[in-house]
Amino acid sequence: MSEQGMLERRYRRLLACYPRTFRRKNEEEILAVLLAFAQDGQQRPGLAASGDLIKGAARAWLCPAQGQPRRARIATWLMCAGAAAQLAHLITVVTTAGSVRAAVARGHPSLAAQHAVDVGLVVYYIGASIGIVVWLMLAWALIRGRGRARIALAAFAGVMTFSMLLALGEGSAAYALDDVIAGAVVWLIAIAASMLLFTMTSGGFYHAKPRTPTPWTGTFGGS
Repeated sequence: MSEQGMLERRYRRLLACYPRTFRRKNEEEILAVLLAFAQDGQQRPGLAASGDLIKGAARAWLCPAQGQPRRARIATWLMCAGAAAQLAHLITVVTTAGSVRAAVARGHPSLAAQHAVDVGLVVYYIGASIGIVVWLMLAWALIRGRGRARIALAAFAGVMTFSMLLALGEGSAAYALDDVIAGAVVWLIAIAASMLLFTMTSGGFYHAKPRTPTPWTGTFGGS
């Protein structure tokens, strides 16, 4: 394969990070510009160009729908923060699992109690991993102006509320206070985002016709 062919293939790998609709409209044009400014014998994308392409991909994915009100934008960013908080909660539970087992063993030394804790931890690990994906999917849907994402978020917040009440009812605060606090932060983010999305301003936006993402234009650094 020629040097230009190798460079083109590597640029296409970076461009694959963009949404499909964006690539369909802009990929060939962007690629032509990048190749035109490439140096003789260049086989790999430059750091500046690679950084610009990656930043552009992030902006293309997070580009808000046209006319999205400020409260809806804040709610969308809260959803991204919720995913990060959920990940932090998961890490907290993993790192404190040993102390939780020890605390339960002191109060309930039976094997059945230890088994229940282990099962509960595994269930949480799976649920938290799914929750992170749900946060990100809902954020993406809200950015695209999908009205049903508001209902899904409200249901998601309801499930989290039930889980919080269940954990408090089982005395989790006595055995894993750090986990409960981290979970409460995630729950508060979901409640705050839901409240922002169910205002009159946000409601009018999501009840209207589906929006298309605002086109993004960017500059690419030299190779």
